Amino acid sequence: MLKDFVSNAAILIASFSIMGQLFKDKPLHLSSPLSVKFYWGLSFGILGNILMIYSIHINVTTIADLRHLAIVTAGAFGGFIPAMVASILIGLGRILFFGFNNTSILASSGVILTGLICGGISKFRYKPIIKAFLMNLMGLIIISIILFITIQDRVVLTNILAYHYVISLIGGIFSYHLVVFITKSNEAEQHLKEANSLLNQLSYIDGLTGISNRRYFDQTLEKEWANLSSTNSPLTLLMFDIDYFKKYNDTYGHLEGDRCLQSIADAIKNLIYMNTSYTFCRYGGEEFALVLPFAEQNEGIQMAEKIQKAIQSLKIPHISSKISDIVTLSIGTATMFPKTSLDREKIIQLADQSLYLSKTNGRNRISSVQS
Repeated sequence: MLKDFVSNAAILIASFSIMGQLFKDKPLHLSSPLSVKFYWGLSFGILGNILMIYSIHINVTTIADLRHLAIVTAGAFGGFIPAMVASILIGLGRILFFGFNNTSILASSGVILTGLICGGISKFRYKPIIKAFLMNLMGLIIISIILFITIQDRVVLTNILAYHYVISLIGGIFSYHLVVFITKSNEAEQHLKEANSLLNQLSYIDGLTGISNRRYFDQTLEKEWANLSSTNSPLTLLMFDIDYFKKYNDTYGHLEGDRCLQSIADAIKNLIYMNTSYTFCRYGGEEFALVLPFAEQNEGIQMAEKIQKAIQSLKIPHISSKISDIVTLSIGTATMFPKTSLDREKIIQLADQSLYLSKTNGRNRISSVQS
């Protein structure tokens, strides 16, 4: 009999580990969403039915196992909802798997009563481990009453209850700490994943302006180039920088220079936010880049004109500029139909040459080339 109870406890512990892996992204807490509590309740209900299948058959209609610990664990960690879902599922399983008779009805009623009591105890303001112990103890008391009614041989009853109490109390404490360990481990792993994901995202973000950086630009251009080469579609690249930005820094200071870069980045980001296929990056220093997949040359020029107007509308003072009393941009655009990967470097060169042409022709201009 002891061997059977130990086997039941082993199934219980192994199942907790499996459930922890299945729901590692949705840990069970008293504050968990209703859907999470429901799924956990179903899982504990299934566990309770598995424990019944491997139960100890005392007589034709009476069995003994640790199914109540599934309800106790559900209630201790998730509260009323998972405890009740688990108890109802276990109660139904007791009748479906072992027949409709007085003993199964009594056992099912006891299981559901255990769920109600565990759900009620979960509302107490005790330490979680104390609540788990009280739930376990109340479950054992209900089991004792049911076994007292269904087992006539008092020697057998005494032996069963002795083993049941010892294994249940020890197994209950062990199970509680195991679930706590699994939950904390899963949460630590989830936090680590989130931290790594955030770190990965930050590695593609320019710290000053909050837009994408050069690294992200290189990867995006490579990806877009490969996609467009298979469909023979155009790609337009805009490169632009702030006119006389060094003089701006010398006149207003580097802090104001940083604010100028941030204002320009925000303005352009707001301008293109509806175009989710566009990629806007800080290329380096005061230079920016905008990747326009599927865009013809004229579309690139139109976008460049919109950008110029948006920046001029900011009316950022620039008394050291030789062409205007506000901050302006010089823009170069290049359009190509992607073919080989070598051409990817060429479009950068062409856009850079167009930008240089805008600057040599007086700045605050747009120059464009198509290859």
